[in-house]
Amino acid sequence: MADEISPNTGDPISGQTAKRWIANHRDRHPAPDEKLACFYGSEIFNQILAQPGCVGIRIYFAYDDNGAQQKVLVGVDASGKNIWDLNATEPGEGGLVADEGVWCPPICPPNNLI
Repeated sequence: MADEISPNTGDPISGQTAKRWIANHRDRHPAPDEKLACFYGSEIFNQILAQPGCVGIRIYFAYDDNGAQQKVLVGVDASGKNIWDLNATEPGEGGLVADEGVWCPPICPPNNLI
């Protein structure tokens, strides 16, 4: 497990490990409507990563103004600082910050055997 901010942070895991870890989550959150995953298209990742100085993406767990669970994606520079302006009033102003992923459930992979 990496403990640094770098373009190389993160390691592959096996399918068996992924399945076990996801099962651990489901065991702790057994409600059928509990959020299991969130899908984002490659384009939003590409846009965030294309920002000058961006070496990776940090994903914050959040709740919107209506109390719905969200994820907030923000670019990170090599010093570990988020590339964002928390006073920005328009999307993309002062750094690209994203959400609006597609949750599972309700939109899940077919034949989800996990």
